[in-house]
Amino acid sequence: MSTFDAMGRMLERSSRWSCDFAGWLLAFMAVLINVEVAARYVFNTSTLIADEYSGYLFVWSTLLGFAYALQGGQFLRVETVVTRLGRRGQAASELVAAIAGLVVALVCTYATGLLLASALHFGTRSIQPSATPLWLPELMLPLAFAWLCVLYLHQIVATLRGKPPEVPHAAAPLSPDGT
Repeated sequence: MSTFDAMGRMLERSSRWSCDFAGWLLAFMAVLINVEVAARYVFNTSTLIADEYSGYLFVWSTLLGFAYALQGGQFLRVETVVTRLGRRGQAASELVAAIAGLVVALVCTYATGLLLASALHFGTRSIQPSATPLWLPELMLPLAFAWLCVLYLHQIVATLRGKPPEVPHAAAPLSPDGT
């Protein structure tokens, strides 16, 4: 097994771990929301943080799921033309898609990095009662997009080496009669 293959397995395990962690964050978010509902309707009070922190947890879990979705071929794909291409055409399509994804992820990493730097520089806090320093929830943004950059780079190199990552197809293409 080559170093590149070992790196691919490590990236896959890390993405799976981040998706598992995202699931735990969603579970914690559900608990937080239910505590808020019980506090409001049973005790006539509020946690004052459930809405704000549920939003942070939802964004984090979504971002953490991106890596797993990318590696599992679960990002939205339009394969009508690609499935009709030959092997080289499909590889070229995968390469173009990975390069476009890398460019978008790089722009997002840069933009969210600037956002994080600004929050740190100015000491920005949320307007909610918790007054959470915004750099804390914003930290996940550039980290998650940078991780996507790493995964897209791996896909690009794998495709150039003639070993594009296996992408499971959601469904078999329709036959000419539409069945």
